[in-house]
Amino acid sequence: MPLLLLGAGACAMDVADLAADLPQFEVTGFVVSVPPFQPGDSLLGLPIHWVDDIGQYADSHLVACAIVTTRRYALIERIGGMGFRFATIIHPSARVSRAASVGEGSIVSSGVQIATHTQIGRHVFVNRGALIGHHNKIGEYSTISPGANLAGYVETGRRVWIGLGANILEKRTIGECAVVGAGALVMKDVQARTKVMGVPAVVIEKDIDGL
Repeated sequence: MPLLLLGAGACAMDVADLAADLPQFEVTGFVVSVPPFQPGDSLLGLPIHWVDDIGQYADSHLVACAIVTTRRYALIERIGGMGFRFATIIHPSARVSRAASVGEGSIVSSGVQIATHTQIGRHVFVNRGALIGHHNKIGEYSTISPGANLAGYVETGRRVWIGLGANILEKRTIGECAVVGAGALVMKDVQARTKVMGVPAVVIEKDIDGL
């Protein structure tokens, strides 16, 4: 199936590489909504389209979002409003329990482990080597960075960012739009719109809008 990727940065190149290992997808181009891209620009030999110019592909192409910021939700919702359907990309090297679920538009990268009875929401990006334990609930538009380790019964709100190599203990809740910094050890619940860092993790910023 022809596949357009939202974004044209390093992450988009990474997702294009992931999709190349899945025979059901063929990446045919990239889509941007911010400058400095110009008509005729390309990435990996494929065209970069301006978002307003892709309506003609709504019936023939799937879309996946290759942008890691949790603020990607606005572009995804815009694309959905244009009638596009979203691909769910799960790399063959990932292990997803048969009793787990992965929502529409989510990307599960190489080496990821998703344990039993875990629910991955819509448009979640689970990056390389992340470990997600049993009975987790990951809110839509969240990003789980490479090497993050979530124990059992962890629940996140929508648009949560879990940083590189962060560790979250069992039965912890991470509120909407919260950010867990790289390498943090989360031993307590994290309130919505709060950024935590450190070992153990402590609050360093409040009233944020994701990352």
